Amino acid sequence: MSLEDNAILLVQLAEGNQKAFEKLYYNYRAQIFGRILKQVRSVEFAQDITQDVFVKVWQNRAQIDVSKNFKSYLYTIAQSTVYDYFRKIASDQVKSEQLMILSKGKCANDIEAEVSYKEMEKYLNDILDIIPERCREVYVLCKLEGRSYDEVSKLLNISTATINNHIVKATGIIKSHWNWNYSCFLMMLFAEYHPIFLS
Repeated sequence: MSLEDNAILLVQLAEGNQKAFEKLYYNYRAQIFGRILKQVRSVEFAQDITQDVFVKVWQNRAQIDVSKNFKSYLYTIAQSTVYDYFRKIASDQVKSEQLMILSKGKCANDIEAEVSYKEMEKYLNDILDIIPERCREVYVLCKLEGRSYDEVSKLLNISTATINNHIVKATGIIKSHWNWNYSCFLMMLFAEYHPIFLS
């Protein structure tokens, strides 16, 4: 597509022309998807984030500066959306648990990855250390090792209701001590070296 054609489409987009938006979407989605995929390393998540990027483009179409590079504009939105994605993970208990499970996995040989892995592992272990021993034991067995409540009930000789109470308590403690700014940074760094993180 020529710069002139691109500029015309941007003007039309700013005016709310849906056809122009669709053309821009099909022209740029592959590039944006590829860029996002390199960061999140998951096709499913990259597809979702790419859709979010173009939703934002449509929602903010009236504010688009048609004189500026549209690709750079898309990249800026994409980066912001990826950051929001990691922020959401950092504040999401399920994703946090996945992160803890990952910390038990094999670390890459790369020195920078080794450093980020050690920092992440320490961060997660520090949070787990805050949890009372019995409560932590139940949480680790159920959430990190994936054992069922019935299995843990027999193993520890406690009721499933007690197990649930421990899980609720541990979850509350983790959430109250979870620093999303720091964990978000670690996750973005770690994902760069560990494709399995978000797969």
